[in-house]
Amino acid sequence: MNPIVLVNPPYSFWSPEKNHLRPFTGNLPSLGILSLAAVLGKAGFPVSIVESASLGLSFSRTVDAILRQRPKYVGFSCTTAAVGNAAKIARAVKERSPKALVLAGGPHITALPEDAFRRFPDFDFGILGEGETALLDLLEALEGNRDPSRVESVVYREGEAIRIKPRRKFIENLDALPFPAFDLLPEFPRDYHPPFLNYPRGPAASLISSRGCPQACTFCDRSVFGNRYRYFSEDYLWELISFLRRQYGIRHLVFTDDQFAAFRPRLVRLGEKLASGNLGIRWNCDARVDSVDPDLLRLMKKAGCWMISYGIESGSQKVLDRIRKGITLEQAEQAVRWTREAGIRAKGLFMIGYPEETEETLGQTLDFIARSPLDEINLSFFTPYPGTEIYQEVRGSKDFVEDWERMNALNCLLRPRALTCADLEKAYGRILRRFYLRPGVTFSYLGILFRSPENCLRLREGLKARLRLRLRSRKDIGYSTLT
Repeated sequence: MNPIVLVNPPYSFWSPEKNHLRPFTGNLPSLGILSLAAVLGKAGFPVSIVESASLGLSFSRTVDAILRQRPKYVGFSCTTAAVGNAAKIARAVKERSPKALVLAGGPHITALPEDAFRRFPDFDFGILGEGETALLDLLEALEGNRDPSRVESVVYREGEAIRIKPRRKFIENLDALPFPAFDLLPEFPRDYHPPFLNYPRGPAASLISSRGCPQACTFCDRSVFGNRYRYFSEDYLWELISFLRRQYGIRHLVFTDDQFAAFRPRLVRLGEKLASGNLGIRWNCDARVDSVDPDLLRLMKKAGCWMISYGIESGSQKVLDRIRKGITLEQAEQAVRWTREAGIRAKGLFMIGYPEETEETLGQTLDFIARSPLDEINLSFFTPYPGTEIYQEVRGSKDFVEDWERMNALNCLLRPRALTCADLEKAYGRILRRFYLRPGVTFSYLGILFRSPENCLRLREGLKARLRLRLRSRKDIGYSTLT
């Protein structure tokens, strides 16, 4: 079988001017790529991974790392913000290795397959939705010189036409999947971390324990894993977590499920295993505010839960109802209070810039954050991602700038009717300052820092990199003045 390289392309390539920020960012590896690699490796394909996004590789280093494996196939996992860089890498690979075939999958390809393939001619094949069985079937067809157009969930070219095959059924028994191929990451776990101060002690790894989301939020893309909730059993997860602890010394896990607490019976069984297993592992997860209660939170704490991130989104009930979040502000306040009482850190996830956003709703969000006992917040700009209901509503609107490369939740791309992007950017800074300048938040972070040698080391590395940048800048200024 011919070799394949799986690539996690970055949103943007790191520049020397921004390298001092790298020690503070989260860079855990792509679980989707690790799962694909495990399935292909089990089937006998020589597989390697290039974690360009997580390791901060430059464009040239990424291309060199791919070509070093002399691959027949190069596969990219494409988010909307990263699909352009995937295409640039693909073009460079084909210039030096014209016979290589480029395969693209991920949420952006699933949501906009025809648009992506028309814009990026170096993509030869695409995979829609869950990729494990579809990618394996496609590669086996190509290896056997069989017609790839007979493979479900595949996008392919036929002359100038883009052909899209019907989606296959979702994987029912997730436990049948092999463990993610962490062994294909030579730098794991040493060079992979959660965000700065988002964990007490490493080494760390990320896991996904379920797929699919049954909710109807208008801003969420469910095109890859669908609406039906499917999950790995507690026995599978216990074996995987035990393996990570034993093989790699993992001490912290980040569960990346959209709804880790969606099926309470499975969570209780897993929590009981972790609580009695004495693995010495702590973990973070995301949960809906209406999925927790004091009894469950106490069990999660005993099982090692360190932080829960809640998608609260807005402090305006009107906005929450409009985006069909299905929660109330009272539920959000109660969940945060219960979480803190259980001894678990509570993080709030918020967005600003909804189409109905006004100065009043922004003020309500600020007031909610100010009165809630949250330990941390994440604030982003509302972004209509392809594959979401809101994207279909605003696409083509004069108020929406559909710039794929900037669709990373850090830019104002959709202007609300009652505000400007400048208004939102000011509110963004105002909310962050109001929250992070609270003495309780500051002391909380200092407590984590002083008890965490790894976070202290990351802080030192970031400050050293910043100092080197300043010294280099001064030297350049001096040189230019003298010449």
